[in-house]
Amino acid sequence: MSRIKQQQQQILLKEFELISKNVLLQFAILRKLIDEPQTEELIEEAKNNEIIIDRLEIKIREEVAFTIFKFFPVAEELRRIIAYQDLTTNLERVGDMVLNVVRYVREVDLNRPELHKVRDTVVKMLDDVNLLIRNAILSFTNEQIQVAYEVIEGDDKVDEGYHYIKDLMSEMYSYRELTPEEVYELISIECIAHNLERCGDSATNIAESTIYLIKGRDIRHGEDLNKKQ
Repeated sequence: MSRIKQQQQQILLKEFELISKNVLLQFAILRKLIDEPQTEELIEEAKNNEIIIDRLEIKIREEVAFTIFKFFPVAEELRRIIAYQDLTTNLERVGDMVLNVVRYVREVDLNRPELHKVRDTVVKMLDDVNLLIRNAILSFTNEQIQVAYEVIEGDDKVDEGYHYIKDLMSEMYSYRELTPEEVYELISIECIAHNLERCGDSATNIAESTIYLIKGRDIRHGEDLNKKQ
């Protein structure tokens, strides 16, 4: 039975690694699209990749339910299995949000000279979020609690980028009558920044699940982040 249980845990790990790989691929596609927003091949690749992510999320959820039903895991085993569910849910949400950004990026030309500050900030947010998600995944797979705490603290940089873009939008679009096209552009830029900010929140959620797995402690509701030991 122990060997079978280990095999089932390996199945969960492999499925998790696969969904992680596809989510990180979405970030790479999005980065290319910022430079080439009308590239239909990249847009289709992002859409198809999202279908894969959704199917993997369903598969992992089923594997988690089967593992609990079949093996009656306890203590740390159960925490790990539940962590797979939590992390997979957050990664699937990240996939959704990145696809949202893909759709908005094709609607607004961030490469226009007057939007260069917006573009630079969006790219910085994207790079920061990509790193947070990557490190959050690594913190879980390698059980690196210090990395998990660094992810949580690093989300502040993404939040700062979001607020900076909102300030830029206020400067650019306030105190004048806007055309319908400008209103749509304003909404699109805000949605790009908002979805990236939410991706940072999901990275934090993944890191918190890692901490729960390692320490058996739920820090979502007020634990001082200085307590890292």
